[in-house]
Amino acid sequence: MKGSTYILITLAAFLTVGFLSFRSHPASSGKQLADTYCGTCHLVPDPKSLTKFTWQLHVLPVMARYMGIQYGNYDPYSNLTTDETDALAQQHIYPDKPVVDEATWQQLVDYYTETAPTRLPVDSSRAQRDHALDQFTVVPVQLSNEPGATVTALHYDSLNQQLWVAEPNKLYSWKWPATLVNNYNLPATVVDIHTSAGQLLLTDIGTLLPSNLPKGTVFSIQNDKLVAQQGQLHRPVYSQTDDLDNDGIPELITASFGYHTGSLSLYRQRSRTDSTRTKQIIFDAPGAVKFYVRDMNGDHKKDIVALFAQNLESVYIFFQGDNLTFTAKKVLQFEPQYGTSDFVLLDYNRDGIDDIALVHGDNADYSYSSKAFHGLRLYLGNRDQTFTSAFFYPIYGATRLQADDFDQDGDIDFAVSSFFPELSTLAAESFVYLENKKADRYRFVAHVAQTPVPIKSLTLEKMDIDRDGDMDLVLGQVSYSPTPMPTTLRQALQTTPYKLILLRNRHTN
Repeated sequence: MKGSTYILITLAAFLTVGFLSFRSHPASSGKQLADTYCGTCHLVPDPKSLTKFTWQLHVLPVMARYMGIQYGNYDPYSNLTTDETDALAQQHIYPDKPVVDEATWQQLVDYYTETAPTRLPVDSSRAQRDHALDQFTVVPVQLSNEPGATVTALHYDSLNQQLWVAEPNKLYSWKWPATLVNNYNLPATVVDIHTSAGQLLLTDIGTLLPSNLPKGTVFSIQNDKLVAQQGQLHRPVYSQTDDLDNDGIPELITASFGYHTGSLSLYRQRSRTDSTRTKQIIFDAPGAVKFYVRDMNGDHKKDIVALFAQNLESVYIFFQGDNLTFTAKKVLQFEPQYGTSDFVLLDYNRDGIDDIALVHGDNADYSYSSKAFHGLRLYLGNRDQTFTSAFFYPIYGATRLQADDFDQDGDIDFAVSSFFPELSTLAAESFVYLENKKADRYRFVAHVAQTPVPIKSLTLEKMDIDRDGDMDLVLGQVSYSPTPMPTTLRQALQTTPYKLILLRNRHTN
């Protein structure tokens, strides 16, 4: 998702209470200054995580504007429409005056550029760890006669046994083995699909590109017509309904990723006879990606576990109190360049406590490079709702994640897609199946699919699509790339006749 890797230095809180001054800090080291100024709103980024070139030309100019400084040629107002400019100005993201003097800023610049490496080598030896994807059969699925694809959402409706697939202005439903059930034209870009109480819930982001304007909408489909459930949302990317307080009236919960601003919010229906909803912000911050509704502390109230990208790069638990109030607890946090993309709640070690697996790999913004810290991370839950790091598996550009016992041997396997793989030697790692060989030692064997055109997907769904008793996987192809790509590969993706890659599990065959 666009925007999750740039370094957001929002210093309004410091300015309000007067912690910052215009004096230089000659006795302070660059690291101390970074801890003071950069650590206010996010974890302090490690200078060695990016190259000197990336810091100097891409990240530091963005950081500077959040401190009221012009450094380099970055202009956040460049090429904005009048409406976008007005919205950004009203948000007061950028200080009108510098919050540090030139000497202090230069110390920060020197700390990052002098500490950072000149280059970050690609670990091409990873190719040696990969095995053939023998457990799954690769089945391309063509949904239309148009070449290329931009699949933005996938959802399997197990009740009706059909797969829903979204592209900008299009919505398909498809049944195994080869039946196209519906082909809708939509005035929307749907990025999330859920079914609830037999109703299809579609989340229209409004615009895929970063925007400060609330143009998103949550729709349902009723009698083959779109019905708006909630509008004027700020780039929502994930929505579902749930009766959080068990009063018989479900709430609509939305993760509005936004851009400079955003929120995790719920919309409460006023009464059984009045469908009008009122907005309640659970957490006022950009970058909300995904959430689960789960009782996390055993008090028989439904809590919300949410993943945030952007500057937060965090997992929060929102514990429900009385009258649908929530108390936030941050349980995981990462540096802002990590590019948090997806997570799942699971019980990996079967101890009855929820664990968290998540992937880092967003690479579309100011720090594009092959990052060694991208990949899959597993954190085991404790009874006090804290989490302990257990396992890391590096995968460049890891984007989507599914977890299940795919080979039915009693332990959890992982499936990871990468929208930003290293293309010169590791293009096959655009999809990695991690077969669990010894769960308590975290020993996995990696399997990749060898396809004529590499998988390139922003979506990954699991389901038993052929109803043979094991879990299959499906990925939606995307022909577009926001990052550099060889011309031959770009042309191949744009002319590929299929939109889906179905990975049919052969375990029970």
